[in-house]
Amino acid sequence: MRILVTGASGFVGKWLVTELMDRGHEVIAAVRKHNSFLKHVRQVRLDLLNYENVKSVLRLSKPDAIVHLAAQSMVKKAWENPSETIQVNVIGTTNLVQAVKDVVPPYAKIITVGSSEEYGLTAKSKMKLTEEDNCLPQNPYAISKLAAGQLAIQLAKKENLNVAHLRPFNHFGPGQREGFVVSDFASQLARLERSKGSTIFVGDLSAQRDFTDVRDIVDAYVKVIEKEVPTGIYNISSGKATPISEILNILLKHVHVPIEVSIDSARFRPAEVPVFVGDSSKIRRLIGWEPKRKLEDSLIETLEWWRTIIKNEVL
Repeated sequence: MRILVTGASGFVGKWLVTELMDRGHEVIAAVRKHNSFLKHVRQVRLDLLNYENVKSVLRLSKPDAIVHLAAQSMVKKAWENPSETIQVNVIGTTNLVQAVKDVVPPYAKIITVGSSEEYGLTAKSKMKLTEEDNCLPQNPYAISKLAAGQLAIQLAKKENLNVAHLRPFNHFGPGQREGFVVSDFASQLARLERSKGSTIFVGDLSAQRDFTDVRDIVDAYVKVIEKEVPTGIYNISSGKATPISEILNILLKHVHVPIEVSIDSARFRPAEVPVFVGDSSKIRRLIGWEPKRKLEDSLIETLEWWRTIIKNEVL
């Protein structure tokens, strides 16, 4: 299949492009600027807020499927600039789906990637969240992803398109930038190792989250592309609750210098939900997906990746 990947130069995008190519698919990477990591892939420049540019990219690429990863994906940045987040995530997604209707044959499959953040405070009353649960998003990023997904689904129903809106829960792995809990822990610990130890500053360690290795998440995305998946919303999750404290303790076990842990109230997020776990049985039944990687192995690999990055930093 010929597959257009927006946001191909991002954390998930790089893993997805590699996996798609390994499985024999033709990949077109839609990026804002040329990326050296993707040098073996055909790259096209895409401005999601320029509708004529979006249509032009689709005419040139003629994809059989589109995986829409491009987004403003950080909650902190969304609070700082909510209007930009809405523009990129909502208007950008709407432009892409609308352009598919205008340009690409109706058999083109669209995967829009949302977020478990869309559920928000609903998690306070649910052990495991299903796609049928109401969404009560609590930050601009979550609101933007919910709106984008709803618009994509409604356009698909009206125009007879095939849109799968995926809601991945927490995912991590080598290559993830700072601003997410695992990468924040791993990057801090790698720096502390280099400086021979001291204190790691953390937020709420009591919260429990649903963690999956990015490579398992990508495996689910590829299976959704390759199999028949009706228009709708689908959770991608491990289905297991892991305390943030356990994530930290596993990483500390593999650090070779003494580390003190200090709770920093500034790192607490507003409207924090104690337990946030997804039920992904709907997508598992359809595509036969199961996460395969062990949590500790993935955490060690992430820490090792950060060690290589920190080694080249100037202290």
